[in-house]
Amino acid sequence: MLQAGFGKVRVTPPAGSPLAGFAAREGVSTGTHDELFSRTLVFDNGSSAVAIVSLDVLAVSSEFVVRLRESIAGRVPIAPDAIMIACTHTHAGPVTISTFFNPEESVDPKYMEYLGSAIETTVAVAWKQRFDARIGIGSGRIEGLGVNRRTADGRPVDEEIGIIKVADSTGQTRAVLFNYACHPTVLGPDNLLASGDFPSMAIERIEDRLGSNGFAMYVNGTQGDISVGHSSELSAIGVVTPGRTFERATELGQRLGNAVLEVLGNIKVEDVVRLGFETIQVHLPLKQYPPPAESETALGEAGDRVKRLEKNSDSAEYRQAKTELLYRSIIHYYARETAKYKDGVLPIELQGIRVGDAVFVAVPGEVFVEIGLRVKQLAPIRTFIAGIANGYIGYLPSRSAYDAGGYEVVSSRCGPGSADRLVEAMLQLDDKLLG
Repeated sequence: MLQAGFGKVRVTPPAGSPLAGFAAREGVSTGTHDELFSRTLVFDNGSSAVAIVSLDVLAVSSEFVVRLRESIAGRVPIAPDAIMIACTHTHAGPVTISTFFNPEESVDPKYMEYLGSAIETTVAVAWKQRFDARIGIGSGRIEGLGVNRRTADGRPVDEEIGIIKVADSTGQTRAVLFNYACHPTVLGPDNLLASGDFPSMAIERIEDRLGSNGFAMYVNGTQGDISVGHSSELSAIGVVTPGRTFERATELGQRLGNAVLEVLGNIKVEDVVRLGFETIQVHLPLKQYPPPAESETALGEAGDRVKRLEKNSDSAEYRQAKTELLYRSIIHYYARETAKYKDGVLPIELQGIRVGDAVFVAVPGEVFVEIGLRVKQLAPIRTFIAGIANGYIGYLPSRSAYDAGGYEVVSSRCGPGSADRLVEAMLQLDDKLLG
């Protein structure tokens, strides 16, 4: 008999903690707008068991995930490779990783210990509270929420919402997992309140409909170039554009939640569901970087230019100088970081979790939507992609994006051939889970 379980634990950082996501953010958290959580769904059909965890944080490292999977597997009978840890990628959560956009920020080891314990607890609670379940896979659509922030017409985007519906033996819907590709960045660098952004508002809308015993969780998708319409370059240098409010986040979240609820009743559930999991190692080609000493010199020159132009801080020239400084800091970070990798390649793990007639593929980075759409078109089985899952390597642009450049391309350590290799590997994972 198929069983499912769910659990959640609050992981909101205390006031006074740094918030992650914007290099230009000034100040620390002054409080909480809405609580952050670790949420988990587990499935067990007697022969296989899998767990999907959703964290309301920006990202976590692969090293953190490896340690945590082993620890979880010591508490519940779920294999480490069957545990997916996906981050919602809120830019109003705690600092949980050090990378190109915050190389000077340090991760609080006490908070990370607390976070790891909270995740373990959610999985253990979900496992302990399993119930006889029926599961269905479906999808909805939403227009006008996600926008391609790199193109004039805002396209391409992925309007599909992947959905796992979990009902109990009486037919009552108890839990919903929904997968949608978009940066949760309604809130900008001026926000100093902890928040899950619009996905949290979508969860609240769905849980209100399900009732007091209902549960919902969000898993992000191929959101590398998808946002709610704000410029990544301007956000990165601290320019706040109109509309970055909690009211807007609530509006978009409720729209997303309603889009899930509109199709939920039409998703058929069954009590015999195939479960499976696979992981494969993929080697992505790295960009070539200048020697660290050379990149450090260029960084210093960019910093000097910003200082010279500070008196004209409202000018386009000053903004351009700040953008160049940002880019030079990223290049210098990667010039030092990539020196440790051999043979010019970056090894990553791809994980696939099969639930019924669908596969959820976890990728440890910010994948461009064009890659996700291509996989969905070519996949031999219905496929949903979980971005920022099981680690974080930065952006993974489509091949065509490299000629245009821009923030996301500069922020990627991987070369143009990575997109093709990634698609090939994800389809290979699908084939393994289809067999």
